[in-house]
Amino acid sequence: MNCAGYWLVGAGLAALLLIAWWGWQRSGLALMQLGMSIC
Repeated sequence: MNCAGYWLVGAGLAALLLIAWWGWQRSGLALMQLGMSIC
């Protein structure tokens, strides 16, 4: 693989991590709000 290939793979992994973290944050916040509304 050439340098551009490594950059593409790295950018793809970074984007996946960012999306996963963002989704986890959103689901975590939603669960916290749900728990607060129940209590």
